[in-house]
Amino acid sequence: MDAVAGRAVGLLVLVWMAVRVLGQGLTLGPGWIVAFLHGVNLVFHEAGHLIFGFFGQFVAVLGGSLNQVLVPAICVVAFLRTRQPASAAVALFWTGQSLTDVAVYAADGRAMALPLLAEGLIHDWNYLLGHMGLLGHAEAVGRLMFGAGALLMLGALAFLALDLLRAWAAATAESAS
Repeated sequence: MDAVAGRAVGLLVLVWMAVRVLGQGLTLGPGWIVAFLHGVNLVFHEAGHLIFGFFGQFVAVLGGSLNQVLVPAICVVAFLRTRQPASAAVALFWTGQSLTDVAVYAADGRAMALPLLAEGLIHDWNYLLGHMGLLGHAEAVGRLMFGAGALLMLGALAFLALDLLRAWAAATAESAS
């Protein structure tokens, strides 16, 4: 029954987080949970600039956002390969949330209103979208990314709910025997 309780608590926490993240939309709201998650994602984002920096400036700039989404996605694969569906669902949720975080940055590509870590840094998505000729579509790109992230988060909630039902059925069958 511990597995059932853990999954149930995890599902409730992720639903609460989804409401906060999705309710924020493409803005940086005052919510502490969104700020906390952004801080976690930022570590992987900045590391991505270094990791992908060997492949030229465009890939180095893209590498921040790419790594930010790639790290949790790799966790999903690792958990699925080791048959840990609940952990995979949480990592999938993180992947979607991370993508919504990147979406906020991408949508700001033209306006460049978000604060950067330090003065003199380039705005990743202003640079990227400018090089691709899409700077005028920054908000649309951000909305598309946000929608994809939202779908991943909702899919993760459904995946965890199904795993919760499977664990509950297994615990019920075990206690009946």
